[in-house]
Amino acid sequence: MAVTLIAGIGFAPSASAATKPTAVQKAQLQYIVEEEKLARDVYAYLATNVTAQKFSNITRSEQVHMDQIAAILKTNKYWNPTLTRAPGVFYNSTLQALYNKLIAQGSVDYASAMGVGVAIEELDISDLAKMMGVDMPADMKLALDNLMRGSVNHLAAFRR
Repeated sequence: MAVTLIAGIGFAPSASAATKPTAVQKAQLQYIVEEEKLARDVYAYLATNVTAQKFSNITRSEQVHMDQIAAILKTNKYWNPTLTRAPGVFYNSTLQALYNKLIAQGSVDYASAMGVGVAIEELDISDLAKMMGVDMPADMKLALDNLMRGSVNHLAAFRR
């Protein structure tokens, strides 16, 4: 599987992908892009309301994660549930409820905001781990590996 590096998002899968994600993997990709949007939107909100530089930096990283998954969705002509959603608005009702809960929790004080960051990254790591370990297209594996590394790094940042 060829992978092309693109400034700003890291990579885009080539059009000559030998395999496509399974139906289950398609649904997982659609969920994970929205979960990355949740992280981005919560962190953007907390960056504004808690004024921590850490949140601003990680917000940008979450956008890169969304872009990586969006590239795979686009290559495979799959619907991307984040394209028409405003910040803080989610197609998935579970993620919508989680967003609302995390915004409220993170708005209490700086320590609570950091706790929200830890919770989001632990959720991301858990969900990514469930998706990995099975055969998948190379572009999907690369993206999930990148997301996992990013989440591990973000978790460490929020725990400092």
